[in-house]
Amino acid sequence: MADVKKIATRESYGNALKELGAEHDDLIVFDADLAGATKTATFQKAFPGRHFDCGIAEANMACAAAGFAHEGLIPF
Repeated sequence: MADVKKIATRESYGNALKELGAEHDDLIVFDADLAGATKTATFQKAFPGRHFDCGIAEANMACAAAGFAHEGLIPF
């Protein structure tokens, strides 16, 4: 167990999104001006065309995510 490197949950989230993005071309990520805090910037650097920063407009972000999901994409 001593070999396990402990990292912040948010860093794990960013890393997992990047790994999933490499496996799934239909995965997209939305963000509300928090790419640094939530570590979605990791995904953004790897897949800039699939990362959407909606600013501080969470209701609009939810609607945009619903629209993309309706078209067959997988929003996070």
